[in-house]
Amino acid sequence: MATQAPTHAAPREFILALDAGGTMTDTILVKGDGSFTIGKSLTNREDEASSYSESVADAALQIGLDSRTVHTNTSVSIYAGTGMLNTILTGTGRKVGLLVTRGFEHITIVEGGLTYLGQTQAEILHQQLHEHTRPLVDPRNVLGVAERICGGSYFSGSHRAPGEELVPLNEDDVRRHTQTLIDRGCEVIGILFINSFIAPKHEHRAKAVAEEVVAKSDRRLPIVCSSDVAPVSRENNRVKSLLFQCFAAELTREALLAVEGAAREDGYNGRLLTLLSYGGAVNVEYQRLYETMVSGPIGGLMGAQIVANKLALRNVVTADMGGTSFDVGLLVDGRLGLRKDADFAGHRLALPMVALDSVGSGAGSAVWIDEYRRLHVGPDSAGAKVGSCFKYDKLTVTDVNVALGYVDPSYFLGGKIALDRDKALKALEETVAKPLGIDVYEAGRGILDVVNTQMRDLALAMMTSKGYDPREFTMICYGGAGPVHMWGFTDGIPFEDVITMPWAAGFSAFGAAGAEYMHRYHRGFVELVPNGMAHDDKQALADRLDAVFRGLEEDARNEMSAEGVDVRHLTFRYGVYARYIGQLESFDTVLDFGHLKRAEDVDRLVDAFEDMYTKVYPVGARFPQAGYSITEVYLQAVAPKPQPDMREYPLSNHEPAAAAFVGERDVYHAGRWVPFKVWQMGELTAGNVVNGPAIIRDPMTTVVVPPGKRIEIDRFLCLHYR
Repeated sequence: MATQAPTHAAPREFILALDAGGTMTDTILVKGDGSFTIGKSLTNREDEASSYSESVADAALQIGLDSRTVHTNTSVSIYAGTGMLNTILTGTGRKVGLLVTRGFEHITIVEGGLTYLGQTQAEILHQQLHEHTRPLVDPRNVLGVAERICGGSYFSGSHRAPGEELVPLNEDDVRRHTQTLIDRGCEVIGILFINSFIAPKHEHRAKAVAEEVVAKSDRRLPIVCSSDVAPVSRENNRVKSLLFQCFAAELTREALLAVEGAAREDGYNGRLLTLLSYGGAVNVEYQRLYETMVSGPIGGLMGAQIVANKLALRNVVTADMGGTSFDVGLLVDGRLGLRKDADFAGHRLALPMVALDSVGSGAGSAVWIDEYRRLHVGPDSAGAKVGSCFKYDKLTVTDVNVALGYVDPSYFLGGKIALDRDKALKALEETVAKPLGIDVYEAGRGILDVVNTQMRDLALAMMTSKGYDPREFTMICYGGAGPVHMWGFTDGIPFEDVITMPWAAGFSAFGAAGAEYMHRYHRGFVELVPNGMAHDDKQALADRLDAVFRGLEEDARNEMSAEGVDVRHLTFRYGVYARYIGQLESFDTVLDFGHLKRAEDVDRLVDAFEDMYTKVYPVGARFPQAGYSITEVYLQAVAPKPQPDMREYPLSNHEPAAAAFVGERDVYHAGRWVPFKVWQMGELTAGNVVNGPAIIRDPMTTVVVPPGKRIEIDRFLCLHYR
């Protein structure tokens, strides 16, 4: 808006954050007072450094500066994207070799039996439709090494202690197999021993032996241990995480380093940061870079946290509609929901990931009719080609919005790109209207009904499947196409409130700007807390837990100090994964303490688990009589970093200024042509009310306000859809 982009800024106070999506690369440029402006460019997948530079230059132009001036005065630049996803999907990663515990050579073939990941419910029900995901390693390059560490047992006292050596490491196996993998042309070697998550000594010794072999060869290839990448139980998930790190992470690092190089050439004097899949920012040298695999969508949820804190919203459902998908996430009591073992591109990983559900209903999603005259949306997407109205050879959702009048073809990206409405109409007629024998505009209306229904059903299912009441949630809509379809996918759901904002198109980048500089450290920890546990046993358990937390703190200080962080200012958050004895699934239990000095601290941990459990499940689902099992301990280490702010503006009159009115445009809405008033986003101010039928246009997005609805702009410039 007009008040949000002054023509000057204090030096050294900028924050840059970018979200490189499938269609657009969005920049949020945060100024010294916490306010911000937006820049965009079409994403160049072959040269992300160029689209980074173009997007930053566009943001700089909005405040009358060039990109060099901005970069020279930038304290931190954060870049989120999907480069690793592309590497996994295209199978263009490095050639990997694996050393595993003897007897587990087929671990990458068995895959835990998870051959149904990514399939529809109908496909899951039919075994013959299951198929293995494209392998990340040739099974012939998975070689067994004799070794075994004890993993512990439920039956306390009847087995050896967790971490005890049962079979010594056969170093001759390691030497022989390492040379074999080198001779076969492997570019990276991973090591996964079954119980290394409890005691990594065998893996670390094997790494040292393998590095000796590599040093004697004419090759230089990294050796990666699963205990350093994902020190958690469930070896099938752990091997996937190890393979992601070996196969894709280093290639992604090269692309990120190229972006960092472009920023430095333009005057930036710092390290490029990227987002972790569970929130938080790290620099591109981060050891476990595979944890950043879906950094883009995470930014939106983190942005929602910022808005929720500013507006005092307790429960939020997020709706992110971009060019390729519609993503829904939840904030309950202000907290991000995490999936401990995320499913990703047909693989299940040992990685906490922000819980998101998606459907392929993006603005660039292709629309088509099958041989049975059924309408489909997606999964193909136009990406930066937009649709038939621009450079794509198929009808897309954007074509429909252009054809029906919701999107102005002469104002896409503020007029930088001209869209062809006649081509959009022609594609709509030939692809859908003629095959179905209906009016072209009714065909467009039907397509939007299908798209909006898909998105509405996903948002509703995300809440109701967990027992939540939509009336207790505020929906925050963002993404380039989110405000365009907000009227459709919120219709009929009784949300407490529906919000979008002027920077909706760059909202994920906004969230990235607000990300903490944070690392997360895990350690496998197998211990039982049975009913009636003796006081001395509780004290011993408290001592062991305390030692693990202190060790994780030391790991954090060492690693983050090497990244240039002043560890004197680190803060720590603590948690465990626990379950009732006999349960299969462990649950993330956040602790408000991290020092366990007394036996009573174990009771505090149990109370924290029970409190968490009753927030997820009904009280009647509790089973404390079974006792408790702790399976994992984790710590988050957070370092200070600059943050954006949502400025507060004085409220003005409800009536927008005359300068905000652009004109009128006919829109085919609800089966008839309706004249919509068109308003300019940048001329609207806090306190304004825009009554429908109306369209609020902005170079980055379009807000559609149907008849009978209105937009109210609050003191933070958030747009409330009433």
